[in-house]
Amino acid sequence: MARLCLVFHVVSTFALLWTAAAAQTPIDCTRNREQTRWFVRAGAPGEGAGTNARPFASLADVERCAPAGATIIVLAPADSAPPLDGGIRLKDRQKLFGAAPERGGKPAARLTNTGSPGDAITLAHGNEIAHLHIDTPAGAAILGDNVDGVLLRDLLLTRQSATPPSTLDASLCQVVRDGDVVDNARSTLRGCTGGQTPAVKAAVVLLADDGVGSAAVRYGLQRVVIQGDPSPEKPATSWPAGMSVIVAGRARVTLDVQDSSIEYTTRGLGLRGVDHGVLTANLTNVRLDSLRSDGIGVVAGFTCSGLDKATKTPFMNCEKLAPAPVSEAHVVLNADGLRFTDTQRRGQPNDAAAIEVIASDQGRSTLEVHVTRSDIIGAAAAGVFTYYFIGRPGRDVIDLGWLNPDPDRTSPDRDACRKLGYTSAGQNRIFGNMRNSKNISPYVEVGLQGPGLMMAQGNYWGDINPVDGKGDALGECGVFDWSGETRDETPVKPLPEARCDLYNIRPQGNPTGVDGRFHLASDPRPAKK
Repeated sequence: MARLCLVFHVVSTFALLWTAAAAQTPIDCTRNREQTRWFVRAGAPGEGAGTNARPFASLADVERCAPAGATIIVLAPADSAPPLDGGIRLKDRQKLFGAAPERGGKPAARLTNTGSPGDAITLAHGNEIAHLHIDTPAGAAILGDNVDGVLLRDLLLTRQSATPPSTLDASLCQVVRDGDVVDNARSTLRGCTGGQTPAVKAAVVLLADDGVGSAAVRYGLQRVVIQGDPSPEKPATSWPAGMSVIVAGRARVTLDVQDSSIEYTTRGLGLRGVDHGVLTANLTNVRLDSLRSDGIGVVAGFTCSGLDKATKTPFMNCEKLAPAPVSEAHVVLNADGLRFTDTQRRGQPNDAAAIEVIASDQGRSTLEVHVTRSDIIGAAAAGVFTYYFIGRPGRDVIDLGWLNPDPDRTSPDRDACRKLGYTSAGQNRIFGNMRNSKNISPYVEVGLQGPGLMMAQGNYWGDINPVDGKGDALGECGVFDWSGETRDETPVKPLPEARCDLYNIRPQGNPTGVDGRFHLASDPRPAKK
């Protein structure tokens, strides 16, 4: 009996070892004779070959076998099959496609990554991705770290989760201090927030610094739909932004976004330039709706840059953040046909603007905003405003429309405007913002905090008194004196029906003003019947 048990034990042990070895045996990548085209399908039966007839059943297999430059096709899943899990790291020039849906429906091919770090697709140089539904990954739907030539099109990115998304790897935010200064050259800043911590992952994360290895980097997004968690009671578990782009070092990045939308995330787009990074974002026909915070954040620098450790206000404490990296970045937003609204009333009062321009670098960086033929309607804060009481830009161009720079003339002079760096022809609809606000000016549409000038000529501002049926000019702005040392706002010139606010920030400087001449008397895009 003992001998029989011993034999059984030896056989069982051999069987277990053979099973483990079989499980670890790499897939045979030579069974697909067409090495440039590979197929994968959720729920595919048996041992696949990566072909159309015998697709792989896992992203891991196709990631291992498909070489650089190959096309990977995600077939429609088997009945009731869950999304392909585990994520995929693409190689240079690879294309990742699903089947184009019929009549504008959802893509049938679904991907996710419920593990760690949770990114569904990790990009390489020259990738193109299309016709996929990326559903509830633990991290980003798409992550690109120092990659160039990326095209994302015809995608649906969704997230409904009980846990917050993961943060970027700590190696992407390493601040190296040398006494009372930061050594930017030895630091890694492309993954940092303004507070010098690794950022929480957005739906799409694109990072670049000198390591990208290209003088001019380009990202393209076309017909991409991003939807965070629609449950209003779970804001912390949704993506903090639909898209986050951070440019550091001396990288120069151009982002082109066309015919796309973002809903239910905390912020729509975060555009951040640090160090000497240059970021130009061109948005055409982009829709932002039902966000908790800003539609677009245009940001340069770090909190406490250029300040000493003794600096402290109710909004920041530099004891631990200083010395902070300094920046001479340049961030440009060109928006044509932007549509911002808040149909689900999720925006936080005095927080959720359509566009917020933020400088933290004490007079070094350049920030530009050019908005044309756009709708800024129903924001919970002023539709467009600057946030300069903890920092200030070296130069800013807040351009919602400029027809004539000469205040003594009434006819347009577009050539003179362009020479001064202003390109917007206006024709924006800006009204119904600052809702639910306790601000003394309940009709405020735009605001300037700290130094700067906002040109806003040639726009339709809605009707304070709808009986007249005409668009209303800005008129005078309400002026507030704010030391930056308390949260109290002291109105210097209270105007109950002002359409703009100016905040005199003592540590930073006073705004020059808002020029809203040549306002449109009628809505340039009336509602469709």
